[in-house]
Amino acid sequence: RHAPHCRRQDHRHANQFLPIEGMNNKQYVASDVAHHAQYGMVPQQYPLTQMVAATPLPSGGQQMAPQGYGMQQAWQPQSNVGNAQPFPPEVQGAKVQQAIPPVLKASVLPTAQQYDVPMTVIDNMDAYAGDQPRDKVQSVAASHPVVIVSKSHCPFCIEMKRTFRELGVETHILETDQMPGGDKLLAGAKELSKHKTVPMAFIKGEFVGGCDAVKALQSKGLLQDKIHDLVRRTQVTGAEQLETIREIPPPRGKAVNPLFWFPNTVNNWVVRLTGLQVTILCALSIVYREERAGWWIAAFLLIDFFTRLVVGSSLSLLGMLATVLTAPIKPDFKPGAPKQFAAACGTMFSLIGSCCFFTEHYIPGACVMGGLLGAAGLEAFLDFCLGCVFYGLGIRFKLIPAYVYRIYANSRQETVEAWEYEHLPSNAPVPEKVDTDPSSEIALKYKKRTDEWTKDDFSPVKNMQVAYFTMPLSLAGLAVAFKISSGIVTVDLNRAALRANTAWYHAIGLVAAVVFCIFFLLYALRLIAFPRKCVKEWHDPLRGPTFGGITLTLMLFSFLLFDIDAEGKGDDSSSLLFDGDNKTDSEAYEGFARALFWVGALPHMLMTIAKFGEWVGKRMELEHVHTTWMILPVGCLVAAMVAPVVPALSDEKASENLGLVHAAALNGDLGVVFDSRAFANLEIARFFFSFGFVMWVVLFAITFFKTATTHNSDDRVRHGTFIWVAAPALIAIVEFMTCTARNMLFADGANTGECAAALSSYFFLAIVIFLGLAWATLPYINFFGRDQFSMYYWVECFAADTLAAAAATYYNVFGTRTGECLLVIFLVIAVIFNGVAFAHTLSKLVRRRTVFCPEYKWGPLSFMKLTHEAVRGHLPLLQKRLACLDAGDVNSMQMFGMEYAKFVMIHEEHSRHEDEVIFKAFNDLFPEQGKRFNDDHAHDRVLLARWRELLNTLLHPSAPLQSKQAAVAELQGALPPFIEHFLEHLLGEEDHLNPVGKRYIPLELQKRIARKAFEITSAERWEVLIPYLINNLPRHGQRVRYLKTLCWSMPERAQQLGAIIYRNCDAVKWEQLRVELPEIIPRGASNWRRYY
Repeated sequence: RHAPHCRRQDHRHANQFLPIEGMNNKQYVASDVAHHAQYGMVPQQYPLTQMVAATPLPSGGQQMAPQGYGMQQAWQPQSNVGNAQPFPPEVQGAKVQQAIPPVLKASVLPTAQQYDVPMTVIDNMDAYAGDQPRDKVQSVAASHPVVIVSKSHCPFCIEMKRTFRELGVETHILETDQMPGGDKLLAGAKELSKHKTVPMAFIKGEFVGGCDAVKALQSKGLLQDKIHDLVRRTQVTGAEQLETIREIPPPRGKAVNPLFWFPNTVNNWVVRLTGLQVTILCALSIVYREERAGWWIAAFLLIDFFTRLVVGSSLSLLGMLATVLTAPIKPDFKPGAPKQFAAACGTMFSLIGSCCFFTEHYIPGACVMGGLLGAAGLEAFLDFCLGCVFYGLGIRFKLIPAYVYRIYANSRQETVEAWEYEHLPSNAPVPEKVDTDPSSEIALKYKKRTDEWTKDDFSPVKNMQVAYFTMPLSLAGLAVAFKISSGIVTVDLNRAALRANTAWYHAIGLVAAVVFCIFFLLYALRLIAFPRKCVKEWHDPLRGPTFGGITLTLMLFSFLLFDIDAEGKGDDSSSLLFDGDNKTDSEAYEGFARALFWVGALPHMLMTIAKFGEWVGKRMELEHVHTTWMILPVGCLVAAMVAPVVPALSDEKASENLGLVHAAALNGDLGVVFDSRAFANLEIARFFFSFGFVMWVVLFAITFFKTATTHNSDDRVRHGTFIWVAAPALIAIVEFMTCTARNMLFADGANTGECAAALSSYFFLAIVIFLGLAWATLPYINFFGRDQFSMYYWVECFAADTLAAAAATYYNVFGTRTGECLLVIFLVIAVIFNGVAFAHTLSKLVRRRTVFCPEYKWGPLSFMKLTHEAVRGHLPLLQKRLACLDAGDVNSMQMFGMEYAKFVMIHEEHSRHEDEVIFKAFNDLFPEQGKRFNDDHAHDRVLLARWRELLNTLLHPSAPLQSKQAAVAELQGALPPFIEHFLEHLLGEEDHLNPVGKRYIPLELQKRIARKAFEITSAERWEVLIPYLINNLPRHGQRVRYLKTLCWSMPERAQQLGAIIYRNCDAVKWEQLRVELPEIIPRGASNWRRYY
């Protein structure tokens, strides 16, 4: 086969065969034979010397071209067809036969017409008209149907060649880096096309664009319109009748994602603005290179570069700041792989610079940081990526595979369209309420609401959710961690203590208070305007416990406010929690802090009791148990932590009620100050701690079991598992504080070893749980981080805060280097988590998306609506094939027949799913609700059967032309109104039946319905239906969600679904899907894991 993989470096011929990475002649022939043998494309054998014909080139060379294509001569190039010529010697006879597997030699040999498409490299321009390079290029473009101006090593050029080869179009190539005068020709091509870079594609003499433009045309179906009369590849098999006709997919090829979690596509505006920030910080680190400020700036750059290397801008403080600033601007999408390489270079440079600064080698460090400054400046000001240049060299010298850009090239247009769909207003109709029987309270009631309305419905009052309080909760938790860190007194007074400036927790606490007040006001207005929505949230198994976030935040504010005016009044330590010398002089702060504590603690305990009663009394499935339930016991633990510090009771009340005296401070420098209120505070702490501890143990066991044994299909609920970290971290602090207080009261300041041991044990437990959850984030597991940012991510931030607070307590007690390292690490993690989440939230607010918008609700039955979306995506192509249908054109009849066969199959199976399973369940609840749509299905089947007969007439080789013309006329007259009716039918189902599944069908029953629907369709038909759905759903998120709906109901079939996709979809879609859903990877594929 003469295809883009097989360049033969033989300049005796004008044509040259183009290379494909890592595959020689024999391998390519064998791979294509095996691929096409799968579709039975071997009706006859041809002598290999008769499989090609030669077309004389203007240079006098000859072009290898298959015989017998029968293409329409709508456009005539300036060349003539010559006589048959054999293959070049190295691909003749026995050598080609040796490349074919033995089982295929006898009868499984594809014909040239089926897949062999010539791609010719022109290396002699003498015979083309024109004196100037521009005229030469124009002459070449006018002489051949498709011309590509290219560079042999450019990955985008390789991708464009692959595109035209797979479309089956004869292509001529100008490899400007391998031909005499190539630079001048390239300059002439740029002048002619007004396009700056290769590749440049000309179709029928007209410039159509570069790789991005060609892929955009292909995505919209416009490229196929331009080349439909140039296609020379058989695209169907079994075309004799509609029942056997199938599409022949091109070879799946290769594709690869960037390393780790880095995206395939990045926003170039964010990249450039991040480069500007790096430039400024590098300059500051050089100026202050002999001071610690400069050292820490370099260290900060190292951390930020590393996060961008691993994840991209979504976990980078600089990247997210740039994202917020560029949020109002439409993104400029660029490939991600070279930017990841540039981030790796930045990581290396900042690492070397940091090491030089911290080891006091200032001049070498300044030189390294200067190099980084220069590279970042070029990126920021000139849009010139130096790292990308070296990345291109890696591709040129074959150190990096050329297909590394394939996913970006094939998905960029879809990314643009998805962004526009998500962020541009859609002017969707306002939801309409439907009450099927106003006289009955239990009649079917629902809203006709579109997804477009849901995404555009930005309302800070109506859509203010109680889960949003996790944002001020996390910010307050970070402030608490910094407050504990700011007052550390070590055991070893000769060692310098690491302390955080108190201004940090003041600023963070102030931001948390502002956010809390805004959210509280919005929720109060929502409670007044939409009380039913608030009540619904309270009873929701997932959101109900998050009401505890409100009271929990108040208790943290109490901790932050107490003793705030005592800072700086005592010695230099000024510890708020652990220093006994600093006591507040103002009772205002203490009274306000005490009030906040009780306003938070008492309602929190009441909510905990109420929810505990509901958990006992209500019947729920395991999937209704969520990790958010642990917010309530965690709040009890926070109350236990705050009670000994605030304190909860005044001196007079404590003395009056308990008759206790002042307790001595513990162990001098370490101690916590307990006055006459100590015993009362200790008992209050124990009261809250008792239930919090027990319920943490119980809920951890239950939610761990649920997480490990269920599919957790909705990524939004996965973030709650990080609350597992918060409980042991808080227990560590509470155990130490209450143990210390007990020793002071009853053991007269006895040994604190037992207290320190409890602190260490629970703190280390929290670390292990955190590391385990971090491990679940790794790409081969990918349990977290697969979804876009939502407010649920703030739960992870709060977990990091509690771990940082426990680390601060641990360092205060032990004062070791290990404790110091742990404190720095977890404080940095907490700062990054909160800072990035805060920036994500701001960017969503600027774009008016996600935050203060309704959540998109989906479940196991959502596959029904997603199937509708796939059909909508396919119908324009079917209509286009119908318009081109010609009784005298076999190719047009086959192409329409192939698309119609897909439509008929999806209609047959999906209507069976609805009639026999889904609508039956709906009709059981609300009789006759689905009858109209059942009747539509029966009527449509009659019409489709009639048109099936007409299609078989068209496809039958011996059918009279007059019969075919009559069939075409009937199809072109009857199908358009049917399609219009069918679209209305789909919309009617979504408006009037989908709400039944969402509002009235329990989750367990939804899963049963989905399983039964899957089982009534044969595996052979799913082999066609799944690729149809994956290829026709317009957005990647919809494809992922469709597979998740099936895996939610049938996790044991995940790898079966993956195998179908792997066999029938290209490598680009497979790589995108397997990253999002690693559970679908079948045995034998990379990263497969057994499902037990």
